[in-house]
Amino acid sequence: MDLEGFEAATVPHMNTLYDAAVRLAGDHATAQDLTQETYLRALRSFATFEAGSNCRAWLLRIQYNLFCTQYRRGRRMPLVWLDEGEPELPSAEPGPEEQTVRELDRDAVRRAIARLPEDFRMAVTLVDINGLTCAEAATVMDVPRGTILSRLHRARRRLEAMLLPELGRVQADDL
Repeated sequence: MDLEGFEAATVPHMNTLYDAAVRLAGDHATAQDLTQETYLRALRSFATFEAGSNCRAWLLRIQYNLFCTQYRRGRRMPLVWLDEGEPELPSAEPGPEEQTVRELDRDAVRRAIARLPEDFRMAVTLVDINGLTCAEAATVMDVPRGTILSRLHRARRRLEAMLLPELGRVQADDL
């Protein structure tokens, strides 16, 4: 068993897997268990991993399948988001008013994503939040690429419909 190769290929993706697990499972303890079990399964089947392919997508696929078989059956928990790791563009420090508005906007987006059906939520999480391509997300969810594209389109339209009244923003087409 190539333990060093496994560590080199998989450890850089641990935070991504944990973040995805929190979104899937809904709580930190369950997410930790799901991430640990994902790594155990990946270690057992590392010999089947094709070197040079996308390790992050491979790990997320293992995690998603594990979640579907073990966790989703009996546990439907609310979506929990991590505030750590959210990238902020470098800029001048916003004032307290701007910080409050930003936090309210983030909370509104989190609540809206949490209200999406699970397939839509997972597609948005994989592509828009974790940065996978549509083809990689299709592999993870074991659906055709066109299904991911459709789910993303429909999820984004639903998010727009939910967020526009709440945030009171102007659509880009209206400018």
